Amino acid sequence: MRMSKAYWIWGQFSKQDTLYLNSIKDYVQISLKSPKFDIHLTLCGPYEKLDHDFLLNLKNLSNKKQSIILNLEKFDFSNDKFKSFFIKTNKSSELNNLRNSIYKLSNFVSKNDYDPHISLAYGNHKKYNKDLLISRMPKLRKKILLSKISLVFVDEELNIWRILKNYNLRLYSS
Repeated sequence: MRMSKAYWIWGQFSKQDTLYLNSIKDYVQISLKSPKFDIHLTLCGPYEKLDHDFLLNLKNLSNKKQSIILNLEKFDFSNDKFKSFFIKTNKSSELNNLRNSIYKLSNFVSKNDYDPHISLAYGNHKKYNKDLLISRMPKLRKKILLSKISLVFVDEELNIWRILKNYNLRLYSS
């Protein structure tokens, strides 16, 4: 059963990429009515509660981990209310490594069904409307930079996604 009130860890993007992704999200939400939320890629969760040690360790981890270049694959959709319309991203070893490092901070057991994506709309939208929207979407950039991790409180019943803390990752260097 899904926890409707919980803490999640999100990945968020460089300022430039956030502006780019928000412009796409705004375009999508004109067609598909959706609750408002910050653009993100869900990394870990849900957590029922988090203690001070976890938060301190998360901050320390962010100082050690480097920003990650994500490859954007395509626009897609599903019947899941919280994955209604999204951008599919690659499941890189760097992304998996970051997730595993976060999960190790709390002995959280992660499932192996991780499907990284950037949500653009939440809701129960008709397949026809989503097919039509995909046909009208602009060409995607190839790469974006995941540059911070965020601690978020979520109440799905009240459509609340509140960022509590942001932790910048180390700058990417090739």
